[in-house]
Amino acid sequence: MKPPHLTSSIALGGVVYTSGLLARAGDGQITGDARRQTRQALLNLERILADHELGLQHVVKTTVWLRDAADAPAFNDVYALAFGTHRPCRSTVVSGLLAPEALIEIEAIAVSPTRLA
Repeated sequence: MKPPHLTSSIALGGVVYTSGLLARAGDGQITGDARRQTRQALLNLERILADHELGLQHVVKTTVWLRDAADAPAFNDVYALAFGTHRPCRSTVVSGLLAPEALIEIEAIAVSPTRLA
């Protein structure tokens, strides 16, 4: 399959926008239950943010897609552990996903307070 026509992130004026991130491991595979996929997608988000010298504490908004609403409690548990006391704004939608093995997708907006003009 041809790679999608997108970039994983774009930074504009101290704001970083990410594309929707799936739970792709280093080998490109998506495996596991909702907990495992949430952990992997958040690790992928952390890597992208690190490229911009940011971390999860800089995330101000996420949009999350779940294939199945029944996965919401597992997703929320892992998400809450990753973000700790930081609570970004979030929209969560139940929807089909393009990759058939994907259970979750996470998109984020992060802000670097030191780089905002």
